[in-house]
Amino acid sequence: MIELPEILNVPDKLIPLILNINNYNYFLIEGGRGGGKSQSIARIILWLAEKRNVRVCCGRETQASISDSVHKIFFDLINDFNLNFTVKSNKIIHNISGSSIIFKGFREQGKVNIKGLEGVDILWIDEAQAITKSTLDVIIPTIRKKNSIVIFSMNRLLRYDPVYSEFISRDDCLHIKINFYDNKHCPQKLIDEALRCKQRNILDYEYIWEGNPLDSSNDFLFSSIKLDKAKNLVFRDENYRNIKCLSVDLAGNGGDLCVASLIEAKSSSQWLLSKQEHWSEPDTDITKGRIINMYSRYKPDLLILDADGLGYSIYVSIKNVIPKTIKFNGAASSNRPNALNRRADGYLTLKDYIDNEWLKISSDFTISQLEYIKKLYKPNGQIFIQSKKEMKAEHGESPDFADSLMMGIYAINYYSYLIDEHDETVILDSNFDPYI
Repeated sequence: MIELPEILNVPDKLIPLILNINNYNYFLIEGGRGGGKSQSIARIILWLAEKRNVRVCCGRETQASISDSVHKIFFDLINDFNLNFTVKSNKIIHNISGSSIIFKGFREQGKVNIKGLEGVDILWIDEAQAITKSTLDVIIPTIRKKNSIVIFSMNRLLRYDPVYSEFISRDDCLHIKINFYDNKHCPQKLIDEALRCKQRNILDYEYIWEGNPLDSSNDFLFSSIKLDKAKNLVFRDENYRNIKCLSVDLAGNGGDLCVASLIEAKSSSQWLLSKQEHWSEPDTDITKGRIINMYSRYKPDLLILDADGLGYSIYVSIKNVIPKTIKFNGAASSNRPNALNRRADGYLTLKDYIDNEWLKISSDFTISQLEYIKKLYKPNGQIFIQSKKEMKAEHGESPDFADSLMMGIYAINYYSYLIDEHDETVILDSNFDPYI
């Protein structure tokens, strides 16, 4: 039986965090509401800060004010246990050991700010489900002091959460999942609320109280269950016409990628996302050369190009060589009365193909982007899709792979009549090199 000081009276499931604090570089503590994650981690940090001189940073992706942080949890614990700390508005200092605790929002004005992280002994990232991959890629290499540790606490929102995906399988990370029924200190009022939620809405219960990622919600367009089926789809054994579509999403902003998707028929009504190629060179001549080269190699029946913004000039050039090239304007009018524009129409069409098991997607990366596509509503009830700029701000990447796939399915759904139309399209030799 291990005897611990009163301040370390944490749920039994979190005791390994105390016992192994010097044995791992990373700690991933996840679960639903009422598990005592934040309270327990704060207790452990205060205990350590009394025992030795440590620099602690408590951070979140964004923090507009100290009220957005875990500052109040520390303040209450210090008062409850009459601990020898001086609490300031943005900093907590132990009056004997000299330990300091600061609070930080990592992303400021769209950029990741690592000021104050140098020499940190403990980095606690609360609400880690909001941490984007781009933030993670900047912060983690910064915490390099000898024996320093990083603690993540989170209730996962997405299955392919950046923090979870990066650390769940690492041997230098201790992973603990804890929920309200694992917490001996969970108030009965909270337990009753959890049970009422379970009776009322099992999907909400699974996310809020069990800490499982959302399968679907009013915000997200695609169901993770349906995406799993799309990944493992088995094609029907039947005769079919071998039709191919090549779709190209062009980079709209700095850091975005150009992505080409090849989609092939695998039955009379089922399709396979068979290849995706990407490049980042901003040179339009390079992009035009790549598109013509892919057209030569894959010989698609349909070719659709992103014609928004700077993509329009590329589309015009390609159409001079391949007359049946289709242009995709995301802001153009929709074929669906419930969709605000063509981009929303394209994503709703893609959803139809996934929900009806008409499309196989073997790429985990593309599925991960589809999982965070959000649908929104205008006052008149029309659906529109969250902008790529907003998605990039939230997730650290633009959904270029998802958009490329969406465009291809849009072409298959609405432009298949072009496949048999005769025109004067130039037939390129397989050895054609557009870069010469």
